[in-house]
Amino acid sequence: MDITIVGAGPGGLAAAVAAHRSGHTVTVLERAPELRETGAGIGLMPNAVLALDRLGLGAAVRAQATPPHADSGAGIRDRWGRALLATDQTRVVVRTGAPYAVVPRTWLHRLLQSALPAGVIRTGIPVEDATRLDADVVIAADGARSATRSRLFPDHPGLVGSGELAARAIAPYVPADALFGEFLDHRTGERTGALEMADGRVYWYATWREPIVGPAPTEPGERLSWLAERRADWHPALVEMIKATPADGVHITETAQLATPLPAFHKGRIALLGDAAHAMTPDLGQGGCQAFEDAAILQSVLADATAATAEAALARYSRLRVPRVTEILGAARSAHRVLGLRGVRGRVRDMLLRAVPRSAATRTLARQLRFDPV
Repeated sequence: MDITIVGAGPGGLAAAVAAHRSGHTVTVLERAPELRETGAGIGLMPNAVLALDRLGLGAAVRAQATPPHADSGAGIRDRWGRALLATDQTRVVVRTGAPYAVVPRTWLHRLLQSALPAGVIRTGIPVEDATRLDADVVIAADGARSATRSRLFPDHPGLVGSGELAARAIAPYVPADALFGEFLDHRTGERTGALEMADGRVYWYATWREPIVGPAPTEPGERLSWLAERRADWHPALVEMIKATPADGVHITETAQLATPLPAFHKGRIALLGDAAHAMTPDLGQGGCQAFEDAAILQSVLADATAATAEAALARYSRLRVPRVTEILGAARSAHRVLGLRGVRGRVRDMLLRAVPRSAATRTLARQLRFDPV
């Protein structure tokens, strides 16, 4: 079959790899004049690594995994670094069959490109209406503000902002006293995360709500100093990582999510993938991971598909993905609400998180991160 993918982000390229490995002719259309992945890092949870295994890219990703530290089970901490919710990361890796890996987004983008034949990706081609493309199958990976989604589901309420801004960046080194995980401040609802990378750097993020904490400066250097000052009484390694980061390497976005889950991820010969199908806030670290799951399932359903059976194959993709993603969307929405609590409710949240047994938290996390790509 001739398969056209709209969008050359990580999800779109993963879809292209899936279609290519299934034996089809693939074309990727990207509106940008050149192929360039922006952003900082990306955390690949075990389910994403399993999906990338299916695409033939798992070995390279597994080589970027970092072994769990003795204290890395404290996935959620208070602002000083004390454990709130602890899991056994080693056991999660064993139960899922895959490690955690944190990689630069640019590295991952190059890895996906390398799995495609030359000439597959065509840049500088905006697609205003994917429903009019001349292909046996069209896979729209055109992002959270997907125009294709709007055409396929015109009555869907679409994307809504969370009201929370997030800074993402990569610090050039790991401080000597570094702790990893997500740090919560029950005073303001702000959060900071730190994830170790195999190359000796740290991917970090920081969130805030301007109606609560006031507007951040717009000049990059001043904004970086503002972030560090707001965390002056947090764990000192967090402040050190922020201060060590080049100001022009910090990316700021408002996190967003679909107002409601989609009823299906396809219509006819057109399928949605990644943020186009299930944009979610990054509270579970599952946005990109779910896009790779999408691609792995697409590879399975397209393996024996022909032009005559294409619609049936995409219907199967939709049936397989919608229940799983709807559950993840709901969990991400709940996590976003709970992790951003402040004041008395934030203190109660901290108390309740500390009461969760490590074994129960480990079982829940392992169950969420298991994935069968076949």
